[in-house]
Amino acid sequence: MHAYVFQNEGMRRAFYIASKAAKVNFPVLIIGETGVGKEVLARYIHEQSERSKTGAFVSLNCTAIPDNLIESELFGYVKGAFTGASQNKTGLLKLADGGTLFLDEIGDMSLDMQIKLLRVLENGEYFSIGSIKINHSNFRLISATNKDLLCMIRKGEFRLDLFHRINVITIKIPPLRERLDEIPFLVNYFLRELKREDVILSPDVMDLFLSYEWPGNIRELRNVLESAIAMLEDGERVIELRHLPLERLNGFENSYKKPSLSLKEREKRYRRMLIKHTMDYFNGDYKKVMESLQTSKDVIYRALAEVH
Repeated sequence: MHAYVFQNEGMRRAFYIASKAAKVNFPVLIIGETGVGKEVLARYIHEQSERSKTGAFVSLNCTAIPDNLIESELFGYVKGAFTGASQNKTGLLKLADGGTLFLDEIGDMSLDMQIKLLRVLENGEYFSIGSIKINHSNFRLISATNKDLLCMIRKGEFRLDLFHRINVITIKIPPLRERLDEIPFLVNYFLRELKREDVILSPDVMDLFLSYEWPGNIRELRNVLESAIAMLEDGERVIELRHLPLERLNGFENSYKKPSLSLKEREKRYRRMLIKHTMDYFNGDYKKVMESLQTSKDVIYRALAEVH
């Protein structure tokens, strides 16, 4: 996903820092809730860097993975290292040599594994499990977390020295509920990615999307769109409320939370986005937009002027 998709100031800031980070080899820590697109941003950094020409982008999600599996995934092992090791396994550190290693949800890594990772970051050297041969890997580390690592450090759940190693450049991705003005752009982006540029959302569906808090962030948005597209009949190209996953409708309707913006600003932003989308839906037919939204042409003019 490229930076031009985003209109929100927080996302523009995130991609600005990412573009700067791509020009250097320092470790990056990406902070954000589950589903906001942390791996997407990490891939963007890799693809914009010189390392995209010399190595691969290799990722590992640390969530709920036992230590022994994380260790074997990262370091690899030699045949006979333990029961079941019937052949050599190349670790992700080796695969990331010359490229980028992305550790998602690093806050879920145990203290023991944190120590082992820290040793690798200090000199780029490591041992495969069951081997006495020193291996080397020249990788760029990008980490991500949805947790408060400083709070974890105070509780003794995350190492301070590792935190300083991985947190040279920090990028924070705001949750989707704080950038609802991105919804129309993200919808269009995902529809293009799904090869359904012919599909459009009805004003009622866009109304619902702009009111929802999206606890699952852009991952949830994409899933809802995929589900709705699957429900379209042959020849249909407009997603209506009836196409949305029924088991989630109550969640949509009951998702209103205390807004971070003032009511006045929230109403202004919402009105602007809804009018713009409805204008697109009716191909600029003011009369149909006025009828659909039960508003005047003056209100529409003012909203469109704010858009531009």
